[in-house]
Formats: sequence, structure tokens, C-alpha cells
Amino acid sequence: MLKQLFATMNDALEDIVRLYPTADVQGKQDLHKKLDVLKSMSDSFIEHWLHFEEKLSRFLESMPQADNGEQAIPGETAVPNAASEAAPAQEPSLELDEASETFKKGQGYFQLLMYDNAIREFAKAVEQQPDFLLARLYLAMGHMRLGNDVEAYRHFRLITSMTEQHQMKAISYNAMGCIQAKNANMEQAQQLFKLAYTADPSSVEPMINMGICMSQNGSVKLSGPGFIH
Repeated sequence: MLKQLFATMNDALEDIVRLYPTADVQGKQDLHKKLDVLKSMSDSFIEHWLHFEEKLSRFLESMPQADNGEQAIPGETAVPNAASEAAPAQEPSLELDEASETFKKGQGYFQLLMYDNAIREFAKAVEQQPDFLLARLYLAMGHMRLGNDVEAYRHFRLITSMTEQHQMKAISYNAMGCIQAKNANMEQAQQLFKLAYTADPSSVEPMINMGICMSQNGSVKLSGPGFIH
């Protein structure tokens, strides 16, 4: 997972380096925001790694030494060639593994607000595993963030027909309601917000959005799906 995340961060940095010299003022501001996100992520990784390294070092120093010079873990007995003696593990699905790695890369791009790149990776994951619903949900959210409402709506509707998971249904119905409201289809939007609330009564956003639709106040911003920031 970390390997894939760092690969995504490196790709993002390379894009920034490539685009920065020819970017206009607004473009440079956007690139600076992405740099700030990368810097924050890098600082967080370094901080957590230093804490881990410190704890690991203290533990290793306190361990007794085995006769062969290797450090022995208290309470455990070494089993030579344990891996070779164990029964072979079941081979994971290659397509599922590839989809998972692609999904993680897409998540990295999504966190960096690089939605075009994220959509590309999530689309690959969905193509490899059509029933990978979390990847499809991210894909729909990416399209929604870029204003590709028709494509976003298509994926949200597919999700509602493919899962019985309450929260995922609620998120999808709520997002579809927001898209309908954006296009001034208030009756359809209200129906979708009702479906979202029915799917997950613990979610308050559909009820808030329904109230906004009933007020017919287009200037009020609807509350989005809210599962990713």
C-alpha cells in the first residue's frame, strides 16, 4: 500500500514540475495547493516513521541475545523452514489484486484533488472488477467533482442496483438527488433524498437537502455525499 501511495505522490510531483514553468497565475496557485498537500503528507509520514523507528530501536535494545548472535523474541521458539512446511496459500485473484492496487493509486490522486488522474485509475479498477463498488463510488464522486453529472449519475444509479449496503445506497441516492436539484428537477430530487433517508435513517444530509428543495431556494448549497473530503 505504501509503495503504491509513494508512486502516486511521485507521479503528482512530476506533473507539478512539468506544468509549473508554463502555468499562468491561477495555474501556479493551484499547483502550490497540490504542493502543500504533498508536503503535508510527506511531513506526516516522516513524523510517524521517526516515532516507529524510536520504539523499534528501544525494543530491540532490550531483547536478549540468542547463542547464534541473533536476537531472540521472548516467548517464541524458532521453527526452521516453517514457510516451506506450511500448506500453500490459496492464490489470490490476479484481477482483484490489480484492481486493488489501481484503486489505491486512485485514492492517492483523489486526496491530492487530481480528479482527472483519479478517475482514470478508478475506471481501470472498475473495468478489472465491475463489482468493486467502492471503486465505482469513488469514480462517481470524481466525475461529480468535475461536473460530469451524466456519467456520475450513471455510476451512482448502478451502485444502488448492485448493493444492499445501506450507507452506500444512501450516499448514492443523496448524490443523485443533488444532481437532480442542480438541474432544477426538484420533485425528482426530493424522491431521491427520501430514498437516501430510507436506506440509512442515521444520515442527516438527505433530510437537510429535502428541506432545501422544498424551499425552492436555488441559492442554498446542498449537502453533498460527504463520505470523502
